[in-house]
Amino acid sequence: MADIRRPGLPTGVTTSDEIRSWCDQSRLPGERPELSDTAAVLVAAGFLTPGGRSILVRRISTGLPVPVLPGGFGDLRRLHRAIGQTEHQLGNPMMPSVVAAVMRNRLNGLYRRRDDARKTLVTAKGVFAGGTRAIRRERRENVYLEIEERERLFAGLMCTPTPNVNTTGYMRRAGTAAFDRLAGVVGQVAAKSGHAQAGEWASQILVPERGDAPTAPVGTPGTAAFVDGYETLLFVAAHFYDRIVRNPAWLSDHFEIQRTQVNLHAELAEIAADVIALRAVRIDLDRAKRNGGFDQSFAEHIDRRETTLRPVWTELLDRVQALGEVAAVVESAAIELRVLAEYNRATTIDDRIDALIARSGDREISVDNAKRLTEQVRSGEDQLRIYRDVLQGNIARISPAVPRELPARYEPS
Repeated sequence: MADIRRPGLPTGVTTSDEIRSWCDQSRLPGERPELSDTAAVLVAAGFLTPGGRSILVRRISTGLPVPVLPGGFGDLRRLHRAIGQTEHQLGNPMMPSVVAAVMRNRLNGLYRRRDDARKTLVTAKGVFAGGTRAIRRERRENVYLEIEERERLFAGLMCTPTPNVNTTGYMRRAGTAAFDRLAGVVGQVAAKSGHAQAGEWASQILVPERGDAPTAPVGTPGTAAFVDGYETLLFVAAHFYDRIVRNPAWLSDHFEIQRTQVNLHAELAEIAADVIALRAVRIDLDRAKRNGGFDQSFAEHIDRRETTLRPVWTELLDRVQALGEVAAVVESAAIELRVLAEYNRATTIDDRIDALIARSGDREISVDNAKRLTEQVRSGEDQLRIYRDVLQGNIARISPAVPRELPARYEPS
């Protein structure tokens, strides 16, 4: 059934059918920026317990700091993906030992980078309370995130929805210069070794296996591809969230009442929790059907349970679409506010022009005064010139042109 736009909405509103199509294809049209740190943390909050999720939302809502990484959480996702790909490559028993040694050394470097990121996020010095008294105070205020919840948060952040993380170039982005050096080192090892497959491994080391993720879409220029539809929906929801909270109009006085009516941080965290839970249930149902599908009654039972889950997916699509409507309305309102600001600025210019015209008489008087002052200064200059000539003559008289020599000894006549 076609999705009908409600009247009175901006033309840029995304429909539920469009979001459903994006999720079915696991791809969004156009280049998409990566999620902000706050949006990534709220999506990762879907992996926390309900108590930990509410604490994290409360911290963000009250302006308290949350853990961040210098390079952003998209790099953490690519790093995690690079580790998994390298481990998959090393699991092949046919890999030459000389190439495996180089890859294993690089994998250890990736492990260290992941451990450093984990320490940064879990310890989070300067973010969470460190002293006993400060911890007790934050616990009383219900804003202290326990260590166990931070571990879950880090695990969730390693799954941050990131565009085109499954494309052939993600390994290079994950390791940047490190993987560029890795390609060169493996090539040198392949040239020096006598293995016939070494050259092939050198060319394939930075390319994912086809069987690694058979359902993952291939990234194409001008699109943002994701692993599956669930990750696509998470990214779309967080993208709409970023569009709203980053818009100055949403933070203006015009939407002060609306900001108190909805907690966007909690909305995104709850959407993420529902999407993650639905994905886990669907994976378990597929596994159960794959393992016990030989029993007809059991397979029919699984099919019935899958049917009951379809309205949940539709509801999530509608919730994300509603978030997109808010983003479109806020952006439309921002344009109107800019127009009003220009009108106000034009009105100010008109007032300034009127004031200038009203002061034209004063300017004429000022011009006359300036002319009289100029004549006075000019006459004063003439007088000063006379005084200067007189003074110069006096100086000449004081200092004769021909110096006189005084006798070495004074003798009265």
